[in-house]
Amino acid sequence: MPSSLQAAALETASHDPLLDFNTAQTLERQLLDAAAARGAGCDWAVWRTHQSLVVPSQTANAANFYVASLDMSLRGWPVYVRDTGGDVTPQSPGVINASAAFVVPRTTDLSIRATYQRFCAPLLEFLGAHGIDAYLSSVPGAFCDGAFNIVVDGLKLAGTAQRWRLVQLRDGRPGVAVLAHAAILADPDIEFSISATNRFYRLCGEEREVDPARHTSLATLFTPRASTELIVERLSHFLHQRRDFNPAGSER
Repeated sequence: MPSSLQAAALETASHDPLLDFNTAQTLERQLLDAAAARGAGCDWAVWRTHQSLVVPSQTANAANFYVASLDMSLRGWPVYVRDTGGDVTPQSPGVINASAAFVVPRTTDLSIRATYQRFCAPLLEFLGAHGIDAYLSSVPGAFCDGAFNIVVDGLKLAGTAQRWRLVQLRDGRPGVAVLAHAAILADPDIEFSISATNRFYRLCGEEREVDPARHTSLATLFTPRASTELIVERLSHFLHQRRDFNPAGSER
């Protein structure tokens, strides 16, 4: 059976079409807290939020951050600071977010690559079940580019980020609780979103430019085309069935 937290997370994401971003971030923190306290297992949440720009904490140190944030907010793009890493990420109702918290042993072969691969495996499996051949790669010119983008035919479909917390496994061994997140482009206005992202960079005094042509979306990949709401429902159900996914290699 799923944990009460996980069940509540999935139920909330399935029935509330849009979560306030602060509420969503609180949910992610609760997922991480629960995983750390258990020392085993994995919880998932699938959710969407309102139009906004979400940035890592280091971006808030930019000299013009507050002026840039005010300008973007007045233009309908409020700026939020998130707990995980990564870079500036445009959010909108057309973006599906998948969050997971799980625990892994703290061993010599533990790496960021390994935890990203473990987090992304069920997401790649879901896409493969719908005939979409996705893989992990960098996409130069994409927003929040990194080695663990979810990519289709060289175009970015989703960005990923994570944070770690040192914990003790249920058997007493040292471990790491991982909060991982994927922002999946389901059916956003990519041109509009990237334009807002580039404006924010300029206002912050950063000489960076994101290329909208370096992105794709589920709306163009699903055959037949599926609504964002239907994809949320399918993904939530898929991950709910895989709630026993356990990177630590022990039973919950």
